[in-house]
Amino acid sequence: MRLRLLLAYDGSRYSGWQIQEAAKAPLTIQGEGEKALGRLCACPVRLFGSGRTDAGVHAHGQVAHVDVPDSRAGLPWRHALNSLLPPDIRVLSAEEAHPRFHARLDALHKTYVYDFWQDRAFVPPRLAPYVWACGPVSLSPMREALQLLLGEHDFASLQNAGTPLEGTVRRILAGELVECPAEEFLPSHLPRLRLRITANGFLKQMVRNIAGLLVACGTGRLSPEAIPAILSACDRQALPSPTAPPQGLALAHVTYPETGCSPEKNC
Repeated sequence: MRLRLLLAYDGSRYSGWQIQEAAKAPLTIQGEGEKALGRLCACPVRLFGSGRTDAGVHAHGQVAHVDVPDSRAGLPWRHALNSLLPPDIRVLSAEEAHPRFHARLDALHKTYVYDFWQDRAFVPPRLAPYVWACGPVSLSPMREALQLLLGEHDFASLQNAGTPLEGTVRRILAGELVECPAEEFLPSHLPRLRLRITANGFLKQMVRNIAGLLVACGTGRLSPEAIPAILSACDRQALPSPTAPPQGLALAHVTYPETGCSPEKNC
C-alpha cells in the first residue's frame, strides 16, 4: 500500500531532507521518517519527498510517499508516526494514495515562503530561528526586482553548485512581498516581511539567492535594472549578492493534479 504523507518540520537541527551516506550520518528529516516508519512496518522502507530541503530549512507542507506492507493498512498512521517522531517533525495527514503516485515526479508546482526581520533593535526569540535579520529595506525596489523574475527564464545565475540537472530553465508563476501584521506585545518595530513565491520547480538554493538579491536591491547595493543582465549571464558569479541564510525559508505548499498523479499515468 502506498501512503501519502503531509509533513511539517522545524529544520533547525537537521542536515536537510535527504539521508547522507557517511560513517556517522547526520540527522535528516528523511532519516528520522524512515526510522519511525521502519518500526511500524517491521521492515526497512524508503520515504520519498517532493523536494530536498537544505540544512536549516523548514517545511509547513512537505509531501512524501512511502510503500508499506498491506498487512499494516489499518494502522492509525498519523497518530502512530507522531508518537515515534521527534517533536520538531509532525505528520499533519496520512492517507492511502494511488499506487503510482509519486511525491516528486507528480508535483505541478511548489510554493516557498521566506521571512525577513527588519528591526535592528531586537529579534523576538520565538522568531529568531525562522527569519533573516537583514535590517531595514525599501519595499519598492524589492518588488520591482521580483516582477523582473516572474515568468520563464534560465535561472542558472541563481543556482548554487550542487545536484547536476538537465536544464536550468524554470517558470515562476507568482511572487509577492508583503508586510506581516505587527507582532503583538512588542514595542513599536519595523514590520516583518514575507516573500511568497511559486514556480514549476526550483534550482539548488534558488529561493535563497532570490532572497539575497531582493535584500541587495532593498538596501541600494544593487539596482533592479541589473537583473536582466544577471539572468542572461547564466553564471552564479554574475550575481553579486550572497545567498540568504536558510532559517528564513520554508516549503509552504506542493500542488498536484486533481487525480493526485500525472495525467500520462492514467491514475
